[in-house]
Amino acid sequence: MALIPLQIKFLNMRRAASIEREIAERVDELGSLHGRIVGCHVSVELPHKHHHSGNAVEVRISLALPGELVVTRKSSSAATPAKAVQQAFDALTRQMRKVTGKKLAARKGR
Repeated sequence: MALIPLQIKFLNMRRAASIEREIAERVDELGSLHGRIVGCHVSVELPHKHHHSGNAVEVRISLALPGELVVTRKSSSAATPAKAVQQAFDALTRQMRKVTGKKLAARKGR
């Protein structure tokens, strides 16, 4: 499989190699679902501590496909940033399956 250009950004937290590996693995999985991914940008952010909603982690994934951009933003109250990343990629995978299914249906004329 071709390498997908990937950018990972951590905001208000330290860079974590384990999370970077998880993100790279999940992007590779998405590449097998939709083989024409041309780029991916992921940001993992811990908001400022003055928020009242707990220690939510926000993960934003921008996935570039030919002719379109698929963006998922997921706020999670998960106990760890790694779990929040997992939840965001699960949501993006569901979204990608819908996009891929619609394109297949359109090609078949349904």
